[in-house]
Amino acid sequence: MSSNLSANKRIAKNSIFLSIRMVVVLCINLYTTRAVLSLLGVDDYGVYNVVCGFVSMFTFLNTSMSNGIQRFFNYELGKNGVENANKIFCTSVLIQLILAFIVVALCESFGLWYLHNKMIVPEGRMFAAEMIFQFSMISFLLIVFQAPFVAAVMAHERMDFYAIINVVDAVLKLCIVFTVPLLVGDYLVLYGLLLALVSLFDFMCYYVYCRRNFVEIHLSRVFHKEIFKSMLSFSGWNLFGSFSNMMRDQGINLIMNLFYGPVVNAARGIAVQINAGINGFVSNILTPVRPQVIQSYAKGEIDRALRLTYSISKFSLVFLYMLSLPVCLEIEYVLKLWLGANVPKHTSTFVLIILMTSAVLIMMGAMATLVHASGEMRKYQLYGSVVKFLSVPIAFIMLKYGAKPEWALIMVLIFDVLGFFVGLFIIKGIMSFSIMDYLKKVIVPLFPVFLITFLISYPVVLFMEMGGGRLICVISSSIIGAVFIFYFLGLSSSEKTIIRQIVERMVKKIK
Repeated sequence: MSSNLSANKRIAKNSIFLSIRMVVVLCINLYTTRAVLSLLGVDDYGVYNVVCGFVSMFTFLNTSMSNGIQRFFNYELGKNGVENANKIFCTSVLIQLILAFIVVALCESFGLWYLHNKMIVPEGRMFAAEMIFQFSMISFLLIVFQAPFVAAVMAHERMDFYAIINVVDAVLKLCIVFTVPLLVGDYLVLYGLLLALVSLFDFMCYYVYCRRNFVEIHLSRVFHKEIFKSMLSFSGWNLFGSFSNMMRDQGINLIMNLFYGPVVNAARGIAVQINAGINGFVSNILTPVRPQVIQSYAKGEIDRALRLTYSISKFSLVFLYMLSLPVCLEIEYVLKLWLGANVPKHTSTFVLIILMTSAVLIMMGAMATLVHASGEMRKYQLYGSVVKFLSVPIAFIMLKYGAKPEWALIMVLIFDVLGFFVGLFIIKGIMSFSIMDYLKKVIVPLFPVFLITFLISYPVVLFMEMGGGRLICVISSSIIGAVFIFYFLGLSSSEKTIIRQIVERMVKKIK
């Protein structure tokens, strides 16, 4: 019991580190996005989003491999300590090298062909788009090589370092906005070049830190065949799921560009920025728990793995709702305050739909950790991915016959909901898991929390004039209402006890 309390305390501490990181990063990114939009203009900003979005299509390759690396790192540390962790590191470096070769081959062949023949780029901006394409590919390759080091940091739960690097990264990207106007040349090209240099800086920081702090981070010439096969098998099915996510996100982006041009891409890019900022806070809860879920499963502590998953699902959903509600109620004022007069059409509705989709993805992400821990990926990824993939062709057909661009995102939401329930039935077949138990312990307790918090916040919108004062009141009522109502109505007695114990220990330590 004491070890579990210590682990829970570590989760709380890491969540605090990540939350502080996210507050700083979000504030910086909000201003940075406005400054970049003003610096580049709507057309160039749209070009930047659609070109970088195309390169990001290949993120599904890196995401699947990175998830596999983190899973094996966490599993080995939970079961065997650092003894086999070096084998995982060496194998993961080899896998990422192979992945980097595949990415370069795809980008320099199919990628350039699509850029020149299918992508809608304003006249006279093709050279800038080509340069952004190359710089985006370099940044992506650095992220690929960085993955084994990030996995080591996460597995050792060094969230303080992770938080610091994220803050430094955001500060450097803000500095770029002020630096570009001082230089001579195309602003869009210069912006892409400096972003690639920031990615190089991030990679070097992770490399140096891991080499100095983790004994397992060193290369050997021994080829670990069985580990290589296991990681590829796990990552192969994960790759299938990541491909579906890529089609859901970047496929929709390309379809919107095909029928509505880069201005709609700019609107979606802004909506995704808001969603990413809010989800960054939510990930501060989910990220510290994943290593412990997998390590508990590796030790045979299945009940604790399930309890952690249920609890983190509730906390993540409430946190998302608490942050999203003020944005949804004050979306027009928030966009005007943030972007001034440069708000592209459709942005506000895009934000609302994408935030609803995020709620489903958060539930899927929490439950997927259990599947990753078990290593039985085939059915979960196969059936769930097929369902999510269907959103892309249906969105294409709807937009082709004149539907508004919002309907593309609505299709994504609908098929993600279907994919979530398909996933629950598959998890039931993998382990001792009850769907009814999940609904009773996670979904049902949150209904009164959501309803009462909305009833507290919405009257503020009705009876106050739009402005900064109303925004502050809506934010305050949403946060205070959600926290207190969730504690009294959403938490189980055991969860309340754990929270009280953690708070009491932290207070004693401060005193």
